[in-house]
Formats: sequence, C-alpha cells, structure tokens
Amino acid sequence: MVCFSKKKGFTLVELLVVIAIIGILIGLLLPAVQAAREAARRMECSNKLRQLALAVQNYSDVNGTMPAAAVMRDNGNSTASLWRWFSVWGVSLLPFLEQENAYDMYFGAAGLENQTPGSVNAMNQGKNRELAKLRMQIYECPSDPGVGQQMQPATDDGHSNYTKFDIWTTSYRAIGGSNTGGTWWWDDWGASNRQILRGAIHTVHLGSVTGADGGKLSLRFETMASVTDGTSNTAIFTEHHQPKEMPRRGTFWASVPSNHVYTCSPKAATLYAQDWTTCLNTCGLSAPQNTYFCGRSAGSYHSGGNNAALLDGSVRFISQTINVGTGWIGSGSPPYDIGVWGCMCAVADGETRSSL
Repeated sequence: MVCFSKKKGFTLVELLVVIAIIGILIGLLLPAVQAAREAARRMECSNKLRQLALAVQNYSDVNGTMPAAAVMRDNGNSTASLWRWFSVWGVSLLPFLEQENAYDMYFGAAGLENQTPGSVNAMNQGKNRELAKLRMQIYECPSDPGVGQQMQPATDDGHSNYTKFDIWTTSYRAIGGSNTGGTWWWDDWGASNRQILRGAIHTVHLGSVTGADGGKLSLRFETMASVTDGTSNTAIFTEHHQPKEMPRRGTFWASVPSNHVYTCSPKAATLYAQDWTTCLNTCGLSAPQNTYFCGRSAGSYHSGGNNAALLDGSVRFISQTINVGTGWIGSGSPPYDIGVWGCMCAVADGETRSSL
C-alpha cells in the first residue's frame, strides 16, 4: 500500500495576500521612519545652532564685542561693493568651535579671497583662500540637501574685483537686522530712522567711503550692553537652506557678506528662501529686487518653518506663519511694521518678542 503525503505550501492567492499585507505595512512604516529621521536631523541642526550661539557668547567674553558679520575695509575704491571683506563671522568663531588649526590659517590683514591689492597682499603669509575652501561641517544642517557641495556663489557673478573659486555650501546665516523695504540693512549704512533695526551680527565698515557713497555712517561692533531688547528676545542666527531650483543662491560660509548674512525681515516671503519660486512670486518685489531679497532671506526644509538661535544660547523654531510685518510705512511712530519676527531680528527696536 502506497501512502501519499499531502504537500504543504501557499497558494497563489495566499502569496498575493501576504505580499499585499507586507506592502501595506511598509507603506505605513515608511512615513514614521522618515519622520523619525527628520526629527533626528532637526535635533542635530538645532544643536549646531546652539553651539554657534555659545561661541558668540565666548567670543564676546574674550573680545568685549560680538563678531561682525563681515568687516569691510576701504581699498581706495569709492564704490562700497568693491570693498574687501575681512574676518567674516564664520572665521571669527572658529577658535570657539574647536577649529583652532583652521583659524591659524587666517591672515587678518588681507581679504578671504587672498587678492587684496597693494602692499598688504605682499605681506600676506596666511592661507586665506585655502581656509575659505575648507569644508566646515559645524555650519551644515543635515536637513539641508544642498550641503556637501562645492560651487561658486551666484553673488560672485557681479563682482569683478577678486578671483572666483568654489566654496562649500552651508546652512546658517548671522542675522544682520530687520529690513523695512527693498534694500538690505547693512546697505542702509545707519540711516537715523533705521539704526534701531540693526541686528546683533551685522557688517562693520572700517574707514570712510568717498565719491558717490560719501557721507555714510560707519557702523560699530555690537556688545551685550547694546542689545537693549534682551538676549532672550534677540535672534542671532537663522537657517537659509539651498533652493533646489537655484543652488548657487544658497549659503556659503566664507564668501561675501550677502552669502552668509540674513537681513531681510520683514516681508511676506521672509521664511521661504528654500522654495525659490514661491519666494520670488510672493515677496512683493519685481525683478531683480525679488532675486536679491530671496537670496538674503531665511528658510529651511524642516516642516513648517526654521530654527533660530537666540543670544542667550537657546534655539527656537520659527513658524512660517509668524507675523513678519509689512515693512516701511513712511508715517507714524514708528514709521515701519516689522512684526514679531522683525523684532526678534533687531537688538534695539524697543519691542520684545514676549510683549507683541
């Protein structure tokens, strides 16, 4: 007598059902995994911003002032945009971020492009250009898809007075102040009715400009005492992640000031810099001003807003829906509306974030 054993296995229908269930589970789990990964990236990003804020505090303790966004020195040219940039904040903070070896490459009497004209160039024994071409991961947010790339900033296209080279993209910008219109705060050169809108880390002009730019006020370094709005109410760093449509409009830690300083609060699109098209179409400015504006605005790939570091060392998440004001009104007292975010970007506007 022959016995036949019944073979065990899946039918085709059962196999398809199992595959479908696995597919559904993966579909349910992927968003959760991605959300967890982004939460970790956002945490790392905010921790780096906190380190930058603490570095500014330590810099202030040692030097008596906060670092400048960039120091601009007269090179004998009457056009301010042709001045040389020295000691940008990304370089000034290196010793306070455990990057002493990199900082030792810097020679303060020459610009970062290492092409300062005149006798200073002959004296330059440092390696400024090599320093500017270093990758500084402390200035990179892992949520920013643009980091880890080398390219020439778009801003360089308009400057013919220094040699161009590729620079590593980064994610953070110092806050130079609140803007009230289509011009940028550091270019306002201290107009009397907008001095109070200056930020904690703005451009400092050393020397005087003659010719068409004559009569402008040289700006000074800020101190803890000059932040009369309070350290817990004053933002000093924000995020500007690389726009996918315009990668060369991202942030570059060792380039000209407009590539690593935020000065465009307030405007409707202030917090949409990572979405280049949206920023251009909603900022209320026509070309080419809208391009200038979006290149100097804030924005990140975190859902709903971006991180900002405050002078007291804390980090806050700034929602894209925060009140950014309407800008220059031209009448009333004050003759501008800078909103909640604008007040956080200024050191002495007389309004605190908590009082708005």
